[in-house]
Amino acid sequence: MYSPAIAYFVLTVSRPDWWMTEDDKLTKGIVMWFLLQLCQLIAFPLFALYRYAGLIVLAIDAIVLTGEERTKTLNVASKPAAIELYFFLQAWFQAAPQAIFQTHLLFRVQKVDRAHQSVVIHILCVVVSVVVLAIQTMSFQRFESQRINGRKLPWAMWLKKHRDQELEDLEEKKPLQSSSATPIPKEDAIETEQIAVEIDIVALPEAPQSKEVRKLSDQSLPDLKRQISQTPPLPPRNAHLMPPPTPLRGVTSVTPLPVPEMPAPPRPDSIAWNLDAEEPESANPGFVTRSVSIAESTHRTHSLRLPQRKYSTKGLEEDDPVGRFMAFLWWFLFILSRILSIAVFYEFYPEILGIVIAVHYALMLAYLFYYSKDYEVTTVCINLWLGLVYIFSVIEYKIKFKYPDKWLLGYYTLVMLQNTFLSIVYYFYANWESFWYMYIFFITLGSMGLCILSTTVYFVLFKPKTRRIYSS
Repeated sequence: MYSPAIAYFVLTVSRPDWWMTEDDKLTKGIVMWFLLQLCQLIAFPLFALYRYAGLIVLAIDAIVLTGEERTKTLNVASKPAAIELYFFLQAWFQAAPQAIFQTHLLFRVQKVDRAHQSVVIHILCVVVSVVVLAIQTMSFQRFESQRINGRKLPWAMWLKKHRDQELEDLEEKKPLQSSSATPIPKEDAIETEQIAVEIDIVALPEAPQSKEVRKLSDQSLPDLKRQISQTPPLPPRNAHLMPPPTPLRGVTSVTPLPVPEMPAPPRPDSIAWNLDAEEPESANPGFVTRSVSIAESTHRTHSLRLPQRKYSTKGLEEDDPVGRFMAFLWWFLFILSRILSIAVFYEFYPEILGIVIAVHYALMLAYLFYYSKDYEVTTVCINLWLGLVYIFSVIEYKIKFKYPDKWLLGYYTLVMLQNTFLSIVYYFYANWESFWYMYIFFITLGSMGLCILSTTVYFVLFKPKTRRIYSS
């Protein structure tokens, strides 16, 4: 019962800079905040009830209010809260062990005379534990894929701090800009126009078509302008190039050249027009050129956009309300059949059950470590914990599935085969007398059948769409 509260206390106290808000730093301080966390550890049910009560009040206000006030209320309700981490840990540190343990006790004390109300409360305890597991599994079944599309952790109190840090990093990572790319003031542009380089129009004075060529170049070709290249000319062919000196033996270090802070050189756009293409011998070709100022050439040079490579990842949209309900129903039936098959099989063959669970845990760890990005201590601990989670259900947390559909299908098939094997073995080969075992056997098979049906409906009708997110 206290395991999720202890885990929550350790995670929050170990990183106070993540969990302390600005108000806590100004009003309470580190000592008062630590004492508050200690009180929350001791009286954790009261803090959980306080969170639920606050959400109920905000939900009622959102129903009554309209317009901007309703939007503000919804934003307050969806704001990250540290208690959400406790609810997440509660599913795996309390609900899953409680469901197995209470189901085991339900069969252990079946020969003892108990009141009907006691049995009902016992069954409700198992059902509520399965509901808590199904809610958290539904919420985090594709969390990492949805995080790419913009979803945030419900307990991420440090989001604002990280967002400010990301903005500072973006300002530091501005692209290189040339000093000549800055806009030229009007006064400097006028002076530059006055000292612009004029290029004479090359044409034969005796050609009868020179005037027509001038008119044609001024009217129909207003955008064809000659740019002044900023690259130095190539050396002549007969120039003797001296190779650089060979470095001394054992010295291999070469000073790297800095990246030039200037755009790429422009393409040559000198256009030569043959005035008489049909009769080249009867008329002399004329070349039409036009004078271009330095300011205009610089502006055209820096207006060129170079192609950039864009990387993309596939993100997933969040489920709609109907999709959430179908996913919850699917995972509720899945986890219920899993817990019943494990708890009942343990009554007759505990050694075989230990072998089956150990093999399943080893397969899950192999998958997690194979697709891990690193092997730090934190990653190893999280993978060991996720391997235990994957005994009952699967969530995409701290690891992104590479082939999610194939992985879910393989996991689904493996767990269904295990549940069927465990149920059939104890039903046909174990010595059981109570009607509860036969009842649980049919409930397990029925839950698996309804689980397959609800999963098919979810993936056909309510599966969220994928979206490709581009990043430069």
